[in-house]
Amino acid sequence: MFSRLLRRLMPVALFLLASGPFAPAPAVAESLPYLPGILQPDDHPHGCVDCHILAPDGTDTRLYKMLEGIKGHPVVTDAFKKAIIPDDCLLCHKVGSKLGSLTEIIHKVHFEGKENSRFITVYQGACLNCHSLDLSTGKMSIKHGQANW
Repeated sequence: MFSRLLRRLMPVALFLLASGPFAPAPAVAESLPYLPGILQPDDHPHGCVDCHILAPDGTDTRLYKMLEGIKGHPVVTDAFKKAIIPDDCLLCHKVGSKLGSLTEIIHKVHFEGKENSRFITVYQGACLNCHSLDLSTGKMSIKHGQANW
């Protein structure tokens, strides 16, 4: 009877010994999480306009091109020749707007359809591509830059 009890308790005893003060240190992750501007250089310091470009492969994701694909969206290139993006978008797309909040629109567009989202497949879906984090205060802000149209 004692040997049967010992056989049942042996796995528990081994686990406790292995997880005690003599246990080996856990393995260090092979790669760090993608946190541009914190753990890696920030290749997109101006947010939207650093990613929405005419790419070398000919892919054109400049914002005015993206807006052309939205039925009923007005042409903004003439009215906002020196637009600061996304700040000037907020003139129409502030929280509570009938046209939709820019925050909701942007998050939906970038994260919907994960396998087809260039934001995820090309830019790794990193929040810090669009937002910046002040490490001393923990405050998040939205990056902005001069429109590229």
